[in-house]
Amino acid sequence: MIKKYTILLLLAGCACAARAQTPAELRAMLPAVDGWTLSDKTEVFNRDNLFDRINGAADVFLICNFEEMTTLDYLKDGSKTYVTLQMYRHATPADTFAIYSAERTPDMTFLDIGAEGYRAAGMVYFLSGSMYIKLMTADESAETAAMMENVARALARKIDPRAALPAMLKTFPAEGKQPRSEMYIVESFLGHKFLNSAWRAAYTKDGKEYQVFVIDGKTKAGAENMLADYLKFVKQTERPEEGLFTVRDRFNGDIPLLWRGRYLFGIINDSGAQVDAGALLAQMALTAQD
Repeated sequence: MIKKYTILLLLAGCACAARAQTPAELRAMLPAVDGWTLSDKTEVFNRDNLFDRINGAADVFLICNFEEMTTLDYLKDGSKTYVTLQMYRHATPADTFAIYSAERTPDMTFLDIGAEGYRAAGMVYFLSGSMYIKLMTADESAETAAMMENVARALARKIDPRAALPAMLKTFPAEGKQPRSEMYIVESFLGHKFLNSAWRAAYTKDGKEYQVFVIDGKTKAGAENMLADYLKFVKQTERPEEGLFTVRDRFNGDIPLLWRGRYLFGIINDSGAQVDAGALLAQMALTAQD
């Protein structure tokens, strides 16, 4: 099933990239709004100067393979009120989800905009394909909030009317999963450079928390090489073989791990939650290879 959804996601990502490559195209997608005027000035930031606009957060965006950000304002006629749009483009939809998932929290009011969106006081954020869009204002009136949501919906339809969350999220079983806890870690998962990127979700059982993850090695050989590096790091001498075993990681505890084809599935469980690791990881493997 993952393979089928991955193909669809790649097609959607390509379509998104074709429609939103330039700041001019993004500006042209924005709807006209009665009582509001788009500012004449459009600013564009890249990897070299993003610090000039979002200094404190730029590093995280760069790690998530940020490519370009286009920003401009809607100005409310006859007032000093304005709404700022920041439209971030990342290399892939997975990279976009990485930064989006790092910034969202489960207590937000979530919206069916793009692949997913949410709102809070003075802000509406959403993601669609390789784009992460932020609308922000100091005016917290209901009227301006409604305007922001309407603009977000119109823009999302133009970017990708079929936007969806990454297919890999379907790998995580629903039972016990904490709402919207899924994340994509772009690099150095568990602090190990050789593990590269990973998808992770948080779970609870009997009040105890644990985490489940999946790493896509892209190929069976890629997964084997990562696993070999991991075993070498933790000084376990066994040869990597497909199946279930435990990695004794002195920094992250004992990690049940299942190698199946191109994927590595694992559990981080330092709370001592009573989890049937073999059954859970086998369930994930079946979903990933369906």
